[in-house]
Amino acid sequence: MAGIDIMIIIIQTVSIILVAPLFHGIGRMMAARFQSRSGPSGPFQTWRDIKKLFERSETLPGQSSWFFQCAPWMIFAITGVLAAVIPAVATSPSLGMVSDLFVIVYLLALLRFVFGVAAIDTGSPFAGLSAGREQLLSLFVEPTFILSLLVVVILSGGTTNLVEIRHLVESGRINYMTPSFILAAMAFLWAVYAETGKKPYDMAEAEQEVQEGLLSEYSGKRLALCQVAFLVKQCAMAGLFISIFCPWPYVHNPFIALVFFLVKLCIFFLLTTYIEHFSSRFTILKIKASAMGAFSISFVALILLIVGRLG
Repeated sequence: MAGIDIMIIIIQTVSIILVAPLFHGIGRMMAARFQSRSGPSGPFQTWRDIKKLFERSETLPGQSSWFFQCAPWMIFAITGVLAAVIPAVATSPSLGMVSDLFVIVYLLALLRFVFGVAAIDTGSPFAGLSAGREQLLSLFVEPTFILSLLVVVILSGGTTNLVEIRHLVESGRINYMTPSFILAAMAFLWAVYAETGKKPYDMAEAEQEVQEGLLSEYSGKRLALCQVAFLVKQCAMAGLFISIFCPWPYVHNPFIALVFFLVKLCIFFLLTTYIEHFSSRFTILKIKASAMGAFSISFVALILLIVGRLG
């Protein structure tokens, strides 16, 4: 991998890490306007909150081990790698060594593993329950996530290289107007939205005590790292959808491509904030029903693709 490719990857990763809290702050301002209240003082409020957390002291559960203490750093590192390997700006063929479908799947699985083990390590029943709910949500999301990408892999000739897949979609060699590609994009978009943890898929009957119970055991800089990591994960998942299903416009200059990518990412989060504000939280049964609907759409996309090829 050339030095220029490494530099572009670093710029892409740093940009996503920097704008993730900024988009969250813009979403908070937008939600405040919907609710007719003053809200945060500017789009950088989330960054200011994170800065305050870094300056505060920490308390740790007495029964926790080294894994709980290191988990925020591991979570942040995993989400940083996730932001680096998506083919958002760095689209050199040499990036294909790391920008692979299996790399994305394994990183997400590793992230959930670290989250679950750290939650159990606290000894808190709330944190353990939060880990269980996180794993339950993954059972709903991952089949749709994988099946939708499988359709794209078959359309691209069997390659799992995300850089090659992006180039095939941009060039039109993958016919993005086919029903199978459109249905796969719809199902994948649902999976990405569910992964962001926004309403109605946050399962937050008691959000801070149940779904995010692990975060209640952290404070100070470790809590700040977890919050940044989860925001970066949201941007990375949305960026993966944009890179594969909406890679246009194609530009050769990586810095201009980065600007286009961040604009599309901002639009995505503005839309999710709008949906979140006018949505009521789903119970687990409703989430299961909607997950089955999304999985059915991705399955139909696969069947249409197979039947079309056989015909």
